[in-house]
Amino acid sequence: MRPDRIAKFWQAGRAAGALVAREAGFAAVTAIVILVILAVLGAAIVTISGTRHVSLALDIMGSRAYQAAISGIEWGAYQILNPENTNNPTRYVCPVPDTNFALAGELSGFTVTVSCKSLDHSESGNTLRIFRLQATACNKPSGAAPGTCPPSPAVTSFDYVERQVTAVLQTCRTNKGLVC
Repeated sequence: MRPDRIAKFWQAGRAAGALVAREAGFAAVTAIVILVILAVLGAAIVTISGTRHVSLALDIMGSRAYQAAISGIEWGAYQILNPENTNNPTRYVCPVPDTNFALAGELSGFTVTVSCKSLDHSESGNTLRIFRLQATACNKPSGAAPGTCPPSPAVTSFDYVERQVTAVLQTCRTNKGLVC
């Protein structure tokens, strides 16, 4: 091979090597961009998944608070309407203005406040007593155990749950105290 051809070949090889070196840097930049995109997508998926778990937990706590409030209404109705109830010596009256109690079992961690108001009404010589029961259940009551719902001051934490249920009951008695 002639020396001038060898020089041209050598220069062509060096130029080709320079192109290869510049292309290797481009692949590294592309790989970094892809890794950054995948990291952002992964972080978004983790955030969405965590939010869904918290939302589901609060939904379950809301259902439990509702069931706790329903149990407060049932307790109040029993105190008023059960004639054999020895816990309430004066039958067919509100037990006490406000009653607070903590629950056990699946509803442990919830406190219920039951309030009762009554109104008498005469109709055809009979006495109708109308009761308004209101039960408020919450998971962060205020005051000494069992506490009071709703708490005072108001709770502003994200995991506070409160449900309120109202029921209206009626009893009817003749002038002699018998059931209408």
